Amino acid sequence: MAEQITNYQCPACTGPLHYSESLGKLKCDYCGTEYEVAEIEAMYAKKEEKSVEAQKKAEKETEQKKQQQAKAAEEGWDTSDISDNWGKDAAGMKSYNCPSCGAELICDETTAATSCPYCGNPTVVPGQFSGVLKPDYVIPFKKSKKEAIEALKKHYEKKPLLPRVFKNENHIEEIKAVYVPFWLFDLDTAGRFQYDATRSRVWDDDDYTYTEPSHYRVVRAGKMKFQKIPVDGSKAIDDTMMEAIEPYDYADLKEFNLSYLSGYMADKYDQEPDDLTARVYERMEQSVREGFRSSVECYETVTTKKEKITVTNKGQVKYGLFPVWFLNTKWNGNTYSFAMNGQTGHLIGDLPVGKTLAVKYWFKHHIPLTLIMAAIVTALRLKGVI
Repeated sequence: MAEQITNYQCPACTGPLHYSESLGKLKCDYCGTEYEVAEIEAMYAKKEEKSVEAQKKAEKETEQKKQQQAKAAEEGWDTSDISDNWGKDAAGMKSYNCPSCGAELICDETTAATSCPYCGNPTVVPGQFSGVLKPDYVIPFKKSKKEAIEALKKHYEKKPLLPRVFKNENHIEEIKAVYVPFWLFDLDTAGRFQYDATRSRVWDDDDYTYTEPSHYRVVRAGKMKFQKIPVDGSKAIDDTMMEAIEPYDYADLKEFNLSYLSGYMADKYDQEPDDLTARVYERMEQSVREGFRSSVECYETVTTKKEKITVTNKGQVKYGLFPVWFLNTKWNGNTYSFAMNGQTGHLIGDLPVGKTLAVKYWFKHHIPLTLIMAAIVTALRLKGVI
């Protein structure tokens, strides 16, 4: 059975300690401070005890958080204001299904789907328009097809690892404008955070520069109200991609009207609000952390020691359609997909990396730095500094 080996560090300078047989003590290799073995063992035993307690507390808080989320999930979201009554507009709607990725697209009678905007499958099957909730809101397209193509070309610029031939030989296989389904969640939360913050006082004399660090316990607590947290409701769409093209400007949020769909496809949601609770909470918690952390100012370092985020009220959920341009390009036998926010023009996507360019880039930027550092170390050694 293997034994656990503990490497002791000097409490004064954090340098390594070794046992000196002549002294019968532990001695620091750097500052030379000597310690009794029992003293250091007692200190480390106390640290280990605190570590175990902290781990148990963290596990308890995690379990409590899971229980809170489970309880909140049982309560469900308020979707009472969302209706599936399209009225006379239903007669002018069509539905298509993609047998490849499972996407279900809806459009008005003037628009026809020839291929799936997500997976590129050229065969989409007409379906029955039914069981579709009517959106509450829509953000209309502001960016045109031409602007989407120009944005993609601009995306290629200043990419040192992008093969030059990619720009010339790749072709846009598919470009589609789609209204993506988003659930918009209202949520009330309360948070309490404890931070360990430091601030240092520095002064000099004729021989030395002194630094005196001071530690502070900073506590922040309060409430935060969220309105219309966006989470896409389609399994066919990459969630990370949809979050990456945010934010959308809610100043353009309009009450839904069928006229906005003219000439465009709209993806039908296939995830209910209750299915997305974990993602909503994840986005909310990140915003709460950032909000409270931003209020802790005028310190050199700030470390979160404790946090507690509680959902105090699950509010209403609304259904909206947000504009996205999907672009697919092919090069060297591979397909590269891009998505552009149809309102703001923010575009993201993957690009190929040239192996030869990557090697050249590494040698150009890293080798000189390595040589400089090696020269500095050699000079310091020759002078006896290290």
